[in-house]
Amino acid sequence: MRLNSIRILLFSYFGIALFGALLLSLDVAHRGEMKFLDAFFTAVSAFTCTGLIVKDTALDFTPLGQGIILGLIQLGGFGYMTMLGLLYVLFRKNLGKTEKTLIKETLNCYSYDGLVVFIKKIFIYVVILESVGAVLLGLIFCVKFGLDGVWYSVFHAISAFNNAGFSTFSTNLIDFRANILVNLVICLLIIIGGLGYISIAELHFFAYQKFQNSKKSDSLQAGSKEIRPSLHLKIVLSGTLILIVLGMVMLLVLEWDNIKTFKNFSLYEKVLSAFFTSVNYRTAGFNTFDLGGLRDSSLFFSVLLMAIGGAPGGTAAGIKITTVAVLLAFCRGVLTDSKPRLFGRAIDGDNVQKAIAIFLIACIYILGSSLILSIAEPDARFLGIMFEVGSAFATVGDSVGNGGTLSLSAHFNDFGKCVIIFMMISGKIGILAFSLALFGSPRTPRVEYIKERVVL
Repeated sequence: MRLNSIRILLFSYFGIALFGALLLSLDVAHRGEMKFLDAFFTAVSAFTCTGLIVKDTALDFTPLGQGIILGLIQLGGFGYMTMLGLLYVLFRKNLGKTEKTLIKETLNCYSYDGLVVFIKKIFIYVVILESVGAVLLGLIFCVKFGLDGVWYSVFHAISAFNNAGFSTFSTNLIDFRANILVNLVICLLIIIGGLGYISIAELHFFAYQKFQNSKKSDSLQAGSKEIRPSLHLKIVLSGTLILIVLGMVMLLVLEWDNIKTFKNFSLYEKVLSAFFTSVNYRTAGFNTFDLGGLRDSSLFFSVLLMAIGGAPGGTAAGIKITTVAVLLAFCRGVLTDSKPRLFGRAIDGDNVQKAIAIFLIACIYILGSSLILSIAEPDARFLGIMFEVGSAFATVGDSVGNGGTLSLSAHFNDFGKCVIIFMMISGKIGILAFSLALFGSPRTPRVEYIKERVVL
């Protein structure tokens, strides 16, 4: 990971968000008064695919403003460096080493090999999946809203796949809590986007190879090499399934008789709402009920789920599923006096060290920001603040709200909003990369220190 490349990414994120804020500040992009900080907050939230809002997307922004927000979401989810790489390909220009390095680090690719082909595949996947999602959502939205339903379908499909959580409805998706098609389409788009482009590409390759092998004769199959999913894919798929089921079960247990959330729901609505919310903790941020009514126990557990986030190299943020899996394998190795391993494969020591660093730095950022905000906003509920910080760090977008349709951040003063902006950008870039960009040094140490044991 090159320090100069990371800093270019960091400055570019700020630059694009600033440009987006300037566009949203135009009179033709919004209705009523719009402070520049609120426009910048919205631009950052959209570009980082977070979904926290201090202005009502449906009421405070014109169709042009909503289009700008959607453009920032697509650019942020697809990756602006990946989009730049696609433009290079379309105009038949060769990617330089600097561009390849930036794209590789944006997508968390293993190597430079086949990077151009990989970019083309990503673009095709994104277009197909978002188009299918928009068509399916249109079956509901077009019937309910007429021609406006086309825009709503496209907006929500792109927002869901990119794990953004922005909605053109003031009440988000609360009005569609019992609609099975809307819930499933949104959840599937979120899950696929959260798997990461690397995992999606491998799944496509794995399925294609299996299909090709199934068409061969027995004699040819005997001589063909068996295709196995990588350790990365196994961790991502199993981790995603475990976390979704765990989040769903915990929400049902903790909120079953809560008068402010699930108590008056039917069994069908309870199960569907718990599943939908658990999926959205994967860094999406849509909601089908008021999260402000969640109990403290649910809020605390939700922060843990949100902090984990999705998979590397995709639209999700957070500590990442793979990082947590490596940490758990390391802990098991310490307790059993063995080397860390997952699915019968040993974990490299560098991966363990990096995972520990990511976890510790993330804890410092989340807890430190929560403490700072609790001092700056003494009237706010502490777990609500911690939930907001965790949501910003993992670019989730869920919030206990301001008592209306906006996020809790709408109540924060300018300093508090800046803290949330800081957390959204750090979470999107990656907490380790962000910290390196701020505090890292390209110099190599010339002094070798004497080792000494420390009692633990």
